[in-house]
Amino acid sequence: MAEGNAFALVGTDTGVGKTRVAIGLVRGLRAIGRRAWIHKPVACGGWDGGTSEDGRALLAAVGDGQPADTVCPYQFAAAASPHLAAAAAGGRLDVTAMLHAIATLRGAHDLVVEGVGGLLVPLTPARETLCDLIAAARLPALVVTRPDLGTLNHTALTVAHLRRAGIRPLGLVINRARPVHDDLATRTAATELAAVTDLPVLADLSYEPSAADIALADLAASLTARFMVPPAAGP
Repeated sequence: MAEGNAFALVGTDTGVGKTRVAIGLVRGLRAIGRRAWIHKPVACGGWDGGTSEDGRALLAAVGDGQPADTVCPYQFAAAASPHLAAAAAGGRLDVTAMLHAIATLRGAHDLVVEGVGGLLVPLTPARETLCDLIAAARLPALVVTRPDLGTLNHTALTVAHLRRAGIRPLGLVINRARPVHDDLATRTAATELAAVTDLPVLADLSYEPSAADIALADLAASLTARFMVPPAAGP
């Protein structure tokens, strides 16, 4: 049985809407006949007494036979960098264990691995970063960014570091995770982001949910056409 595709979603910062994009992509992949699993190595904040906000959202999107406990194995209460949130809970994260979890999840399905925070967020007391994890897992990356003022710098830095780390950037997803002003920076964001990163803008998502869902379904089809092997055979 052929192995499916795996890729990471990295954000230019926290709060750019990676979870929204991850869930939309998984649903879009399933809609075009692919089996898709979802994974976030660690999530912090939005605590309800037992799980994080992102962990709960991703769990609601689980399917295609994926065990629920593999969706987001590490969840912490503190809205902080993972190495700090883990320490506050009396624990610590280990990149080797996180790599093993990603490797175990690869199989006859596509795998969307959502990052946490920005690319250089520390995961461990040794300051190993999300970038280190993705590079070691040998995952290409889709970059989730925002359209408003400041995004050119944040996005260019993120893409440049991906390339320095040997991680293949597939393209950009511009996401309006919150309402933005219709100003010069926002109106020119797609064109300028493509120019400063030399990457295609694969999707430009509206803040409005139904329009964003349609665009994410189109993104799943576009990713399949551009980068992915044929759908893995399933039961």
